Amino acid sequence: MIRHFAREVRDISVETFDITVDTLTRFFREIGELGEAPDRTRQGIVAACSVVLATFLALLLEIQSPWWAAISAFMSLSATGGGSLRRGILRLTGTAAGALLGFVMARWLPYDHFAMYLFIGGVTMLGVIAMQISPHGLAWLFLCITSILVLLESLTNPLQAASVAYYRMFEVGIGVLSAIIVANLLQDWHREPAPTAPGWRHLLDTQWSVLLHGVRSAIAVCAVLAIWMALEVSQVLEMAITVAVVMAAPVAVTDGGVATRHAIAVRSLHRFLGCLLGGVVALLCLALDVESFAWWLAMIGAAVWVGMHIQIGPHGVGYVGTQAAFVFIVTLIQGEGPPTSIMPGVARFAGIVGGLAILMVVSLVLWPSDQELAEQKAAGKE
Repeated sequence: MIRHFAREVRDISVETFDITVDTLTRFFREIGELGEAPDRTRQGIVAACSVVLATFLALLLEIQSPWWAAISAFMSLSATGGGSLRRGILRLTGTAAGALLGFVMARWLPYDHFAMYLFIGGVTMLGVIAMQISPHGLAWLFLCITSILVLLESLTNPLQAASVAYYRMFEVGIGVLSAIIVANLLQDWHREPAPTAPGWRHLLDTQWSVLLHGVRSAIAVCAVLAIWMALEVSQVLEMAITVAVVMAAPVAVTDGGVATRHAIAVRSLHRFLGCLLGGVVALLCLALDVESFAWWLAMIGAAVWVGMHIQIGPHGVGYVGTQAAFVFIVTLIQGEGPPTSIMPGVARFAGIVGGLAILMVVSLVLWPSDQELAEQKAAGKE
């Protein structure tokens, strides 16, 4: 048994190293192509302008979490003005439903942690499944994120749940509005084809792997939350957002309809490396101690442009760009203007990295190995 365990650890270590090298090679290939493709350059400029506008408006209106408005702008963008409008509406609709659900649940779940874990696991499972099978998956995704966010932010004081829900809606509205305005000024307007999705009918037969993915995702999220709370780490909020975004992403499947552990490892490492790269760059920017508001916004815009360039690139590391831009925004945008201290950024970065590391380990442990999948497939043919 010890020899088998050692062999498993060795194989996983070698696989992780190979995936990391391949990911970094593709990442730097994307960096080397900056500015070469006009379409990608324009999309990056649209993203940068949207995030900068959302940040400026959020600070002007003195909202609680300007970084959430900036992230909302980044995540509401599409390749066309019409597509961005559709994504923005879905995001706003899901956020409104999630804020209402989180507000209702925050009235009693903070006093019953077991029920709270059941709720968070259930809503995560719902969001993960819907993101993969529903044409309105983005709305379901942000229902999941917002309800968890409102609930966790109200844990210490449930009486502030209404205020938290209101500000989350306000922040998302600023981000969505900024994305729609910039996208329709700088992009062509035309409707994108309606998204194709398998729907909810076949969860218990042909879409069984999607249901299993939802169950594993719910277990992983609850495990991460439990570990974080046991360690009494203060950055539960950032960790919860990261977990929700990561686990709600579609999962790659094999021909047999079940994701392999290798596919999950690749996706998890892409997000983890994106988090590290974006966070390290953000901390370096914080170390510069920039006090100029214009230069601070320029740094945010430049990082978002690079993140969008990688996200829509052809080399298969799009999630690295997405996660890097996300973590850069969260780390660099802290309050009413350029940060005066690097320590809040370090704390946020550490919280997100820790959450992703735990999530990656839990996901790999819960996922069947390729050998187990082959045995299951062989048994199904008998």
